[in-house]
Amino acid sequence: MLRCLKDTDGVVGLTLSQIGLFLATGILLTVVFSLVFSSDWQRTAELQSIASSFSNLLGNIDNRFFEQTTQFQFPKKDYTYTVKISMEYIVIASKGSWDADLSVSERLLIRPWPRFSQPNWTTGEDLHSYLNKTCGHRGTKNDSLPAVNFTQLCNEQNSTISYFAAHPLEIIMREPVFLEKVSIYSEEAKKQDFLLIYQLS
Repeated sequence: MLRCLKDTDGVVGLTLSQIGLFLATGILLTVVFSLVFSSDWQRTAELQSIASSFSNLLGNIDNRFFEQTTQFQFPKKDYTYTVKISMEYIVIASKGSWDADLSVSERLLIRPWPRFSQPNWTTGEDLHSYLNKTCGHRGTKNDSLPAVNFTQLCNEQNSTISYFAAHPLEIIMREPVFLEKVSIYSEEAKKQDFLLIYQLS
């Protein structure tokens, strides 16, 4: 018994081994956590970059002086992510480490008009045909809308803001997104540009 109490080298050696083990465990955990959080940070930065690119593209299309349709494909990643678009925001979300939710949202400087595939109209050409069927005019420069119909169309767009805030357009990732600038003219020489967002699937 006395020999054990006097064997201080063994106790010190055991204590140093435990301290070394604790330090090694701490370093290992630090490395693992830093890799995990670095991966989540990188993924969030990628999602933010995608959202910014899309928002900038909307601005570029809106600044053009003529009607145009542009096709956009959200990039493929080695992870899955979702995209939802309202008239004011784009929200991109993905799963991070340990099933954590990663999400970025960007306010759109240009207010697009998301369109679901529906019986009335989806594309710009659909809109002109729909206006011709319901109002007797296509809303083009040479076949302008009566003022009352022009106002109704503008009011219809404004009234859908709250709807799309609650029910945003969910993008089908394998399908391209079409961004179309379409101009509608009134008999009072007014012009309203609409930036449509839709998928043909």
